[in-house]
Amino acid sequence: MPRPATDEDCEIFDSLRESRRPPGHFVGDGLRVVRRMLEKKAAVRLLCSPDWLEKLPPHEGVDVLTAPRDRLDRLVGFRLHQGIMALGRIPPPRPLSGSFHVALDGLNNAENVGAVLRTCAAFGVEGVLYDGTCASPWLRRAVRVSLAAVLQVPLHPLPDLATALQPLNAWAAHIHGERRDYRELDYRGPVCIVIGGEDKGVTGPVREACKGTIYIPMAGGWDCLNAATSAAVLLAEVARQRVMNYPG
Repeated sequence: MPRPATDEDCEIFDSLRESRRPPGHFVGDGLRVVRRMLEKKAAVRLLCSPDWLEKLPPHEGVDVLTAPRDRLDRLVGFRLHQGIMALGRIPPPRPLSGSFHVALDGLNNAENVGAVLRTCAAFGVEGVLYDGTCASPWLRRAVRVSLAAVLQVPLHPLPDLATALQPLNAWAAHIHGERRDYRELDYRGPVCIVIGGEDKGVTGPVREACKGTIYIPMAGGWDCLNAATSAAVLLAEVARQRVMNYPG
């Protein structure tokens, strides 16, 4: 049965106080994110305004809390979450598998991380590698922007990204130095595309662990796209070459 949320309950969902959450858990907000959390059996607790009680997706075994909409708005700081949030369990990491991967190097903006993960889910990426230089994919902003793609694409946190890339057919997306047009490569075999941060791009040690660097040609007078858009362009080409047939 739903119950009114206490102040202590609400603090767990405070996006600015990640340490308040139980270890191994994350917060998602908005209907599409919460729905995916329920579908993936990741949600353990819902926090919503009372008007959601008759509209909720199936949620057997999930603790349901209610709070006035203005209280929920204060938690997030804006109204984008639609009056519904969820606390979910972070799934345990799985061994790296498959042949189509993405690595994130120094991508420290949570919204960029979320946008890249959404693109990875769309194009069938089989694993995302990242280390401590990257914003956590489990931050609320990253989860929201990704539409909970964190539950779709296997995530692989690593202590040392450069070392992990050495045995892979990894290519760094970088705009400086020796580089190749991204359309010239054959992506039909195992491949890992490395996306760097907005300010410095892929770092030196990570570039050295890659087979080479690739770039996206631009119109005259311009030299770069942002990280999330670059990932979308590159992964669309990889998926095209691999002739992936997506249902629907």
